[in-house]
Formats: sequence, C-alpha cells, structure tokens
Amino acid sequence: MQGIVVTASEEFLPTAMEEVKRDFPHLSQEVLGPAVFWLHTGDDLDGVQNRLLAESPIFVRHIHGAKAWLVNDEQELFASVIQRLEGDLGKVPAGASVAVQARAINTRLQWQGRELKAACDQVLREQGYRPVIKDPQWIISVTQAKKQVYYGLDVAERNLCDWTGGMIHFRKEADDISRAKFKLLEAIVRFGLDLPVGGRALDLGAAPGGWTQELLSRGLQVLAVDTGELDPRLKGATGLKFLRANVKNLNLSPQDQFDLITCDMSWDPIFTAKLLNGLIGNLRNGGQVFMTIKLMGKKPLPTIERVLNMLDDSLKVCHAQHLWHNRQEITLHLQKR
Repeated sequence: MQGIVVTASEEFLPTAMEEVKRDFPHLSQEVLGPAVFWLHTGDDLDGVQNRLLAESPIFVRHIHGAKAWLVNDEQELFASVIQRLEGDLGKVPAGASVAVQARAINTRLQWQGRELKAACDQVLREQGYRPVIKDPQWIISVTQAKKQVYYGLDVAERNLCDWTGGMIHFRKEADDISRAKFKLLEAIVRFGLDLPVGGRALDLGAAPGGWTQELLSRGLQVLAVDTGELDPRLKGATGLKFLRANVKNLNLSPQDQFDLITCDMSWDPIFTAKLLNGLIGNLRNGGQVFMTIKLMGKKPLPTIERVLNMLDDSLKVCHAQHLWHNRQEITLHLQKR
C-alpha cells in the first residue's frame, strides 16, 4: 500500500482535507491522528505528489510519500524500517546529507523517534552518508500510526518542508522584540525568498516592531506605521522612520515608493485587502508584499477566496500558506507585476 502522509494544523485538518479532496476527488483519505491524514494514491504516488508540490494546498504544511505496512511491535518496526532503508539507499548519491524524521502518532507501541533515528544514522554512516538534522539533501520519513508504519525516502524538496511535520523552529534571541517575527522568518525560509538589501519597506501596523526589527536587520530602510509605540530598543535604529498614524488614514505621496509592503494586523481580512489595494501605487513594479489574513469564522476557505479575488489585478499571488507560526491566519506572499 502506498500513498502520502499529509500534515496540517490540528485546528484546520478538516480544511486541509477539504482542499485535497477538491483536487483529488477520487482518492480516499484516512485520519491518522489529530493533525495528520493518509491520502491513498495507489500506483499514482509520484503524479499526486507532483501536483501537491506544484499547487500546494493552503492548509497543508508537510507531505511525505510513503509505503505502508503492518507492524505488531517495536522490534518489528525497527527491523522492517532498517531493512527497507538498506534496500533503498542505492538511489541516494554517495556522501549526501540525510535526515531521519520519525514520529509516533496515535499508537500503543512504545518507541521514541530519536531511537529509530540513531539506528538509521548508524546505517547511513556505514554506507558513507552524512546524517544531519537541519538542511538535509534527502529525508527518511517514518510515521507510525496505530499498527501501521508509513515509510518514505526522498529528496528534501518533495516533502514541501524539510522540518518534521512542517514544524519549523527558530532560536529566540535575547533582543527579539516579538515572536511575531517568526512568521516573517518562516515565510522567507519556506518560500525561498531574498529581500532587497538597501530597499525600502513599508510596515503597516508595525507596533511593537517585531517585523520592523527583522526587516532592519536584513538591510532594508523601513517606514513603520502605527498608532501605538514601537519598542524602545528600536529608538534611533539606522534606517528606521516611524510615522504615528492610523493606517486607515495613511495618505502617502505617489513619489513615496517601496520595494516591500508588510502587514500583520488583527483586522478584518476584507479591510486589510482594501487597504493594500489602496497602496498599490506606492509599490514598485516587481515589489513584494507579505501580509497575514486573519481567519474569522468556522469556514476559512470562502473568506480566503474572497480576499484573493478582490486583490488588485497587478498583484500576483506567489504563495498562500498556513505556516507553522500562523495561528488563526494565513500568510500571503504577493508580487506586483
């Protein structure tokens, strides 16, 4: 049996399943745990995975192609995974960096992911590969749920995210103003983006300044707009201009041009989209937008579709994703044509 293990947030798992069902109405789904489901692909595993990668559903954080089989105990689990790994390593280039990502979900078997990782790492070293945790070239994915084990070995890019289950983490630094910056960081990493060093950024609803701080650290000049105060640690920061104003009343000169607009405000998503549309004239051609869309109500997809449909025609939707650091919101990455 083969298919794809799909991970979303627990809260939005039904929404992720709905999205996937829209694209693959003929494929059956099975919930494996609170935030994970199994997509039965049959013989079309590669084709289905390619479509998921090309048109990533908004609420899907992580996928891994897998073959599944029954295991009765921990010993059988370890032995069968090692046996399958030894048979598969021939397709991995010599000396490649390989991560082992193992997790137990909704199971009575007593085992730890680190134990299986240690066993697989030993095999990797013996065969001349480099076991790693971060930035792998290849990933061994093992999800064990109930009495089934779901195993896959693939290049990292085909998992959608190279962190286990899409749970990307960043180190919190002592001078961090806000954990909100991790949303921006994750978007940059997940979408593989480069910000224009020396460019100008407009940060809407900036206080207390988590996103502003990150943009400054990346060499951008920032106009931060909010009615509230920025964190005192930003006082006198090079490249920062603070405008105390309500973004609803923002009236910029057409000559005020920006390479990037960011917006992480807890406002009605329709208003946020209208606000952005009103600032299109201040975004240079090729300029980027990072914004969060707050999900209000129990059915987020209609709200998201409405927001996307009302965006200015000059804006291309490059990415729309419910990231690990998002809660009841999604992150949009847009670019002006």
